[in-house]
Amino acid sequence: MNWFELPFLRRGFIAVLLIAPLLGGLSHLVVARRLAFLSTALGQAALTGLTIGLALGEPLDEPWGGMTGFCLLLALLMVWLKRRAALPADTLIGVFVAFTLGLGICLLVAVTQRFNVHQIEALMFGSLLTVTHGDLLRLALLLVAVVVVLRRSYNDLLLDSVAPTLAPAYVKNRARLEYLLVIVLTIAIVASLKIVGALLVEALVVIPAAAGRQLATTLRAHLLASIAIAFLGGTGGLALSCAFSVPSGGAVVLALALLFVLAYAVGAVRRARKR
Repeated sequence: MNWFELPFLRRGFIAVLLIAPLLGGLSHLVVARRLAFLSTALGQAALTGLTIGLALGEPLDEPWGGMTGFCLLLALLMVWLKRRAALPADTLIGVFVAFTLGLGICLLVAVTQRFNVHQIEALMFGSLLTVTHGDLLRLALLLVAVVVVLRRSYNDLLLDSVAPTLAPAYVKNRARLEYLLVIVLTIAIVASLKIVGALLVEALVVIPAAAGRQLATTLRAHLLASIAIAFLGGTGGLALSCAFSVPSGGAVVLALALLFVLAYAVGAVRRARKR
């Protein structure tokens, strides 16, 4: 079957082309700053934000207000507390994960009185095969906005991520950079939920950089490898979904996991040869 004969496959492929540089490009910063658990928390928070928006009367096909607002509020609050609390960052984020899950479960009871719970599954698990032209436009505009916003601050963000002890000598406002990255990451995750799903979105934020780190020897190569692996995982997941009739969100994660195993094996062989 030719992928480009069917409109929904064409839209899914274009979505992968947009998601790869967006989340794949941000993933190396997420891994370098050890924010992997934060992406998990934001995915769970998006589900809670969805139920809040639906409970307040948002339409089921456009629930972006509740998700974006709740996720941004939670992300900024987590960063604010992380910079002031004596607790480790992963412990603090774990508290927020538990809170959002508990709140989301309670609100689902109220929401399912007006909606069938299966109507919400698309945002929980995602699907590349249900992407609309509006979704593609949203992703394209977001990708352009992220490039514009991070263009001036990228070098400072990278230095603050990979060399935090050296960064204070060169970076003036590290707090502003941290808030900026979290805001950009939150909006990117929310915009990608319909494609990957709230329960699986952290895979596209973590695995590309984790796999790319096994192959790259420079920071630029790490960035390019992360984007390439995100693209290969997306297209591989789309192919698996069509071939075996499995959910595309889960298929993307499986393809990414396989790529990580292959990258780890290549990296292990390379390190063994050096020794």
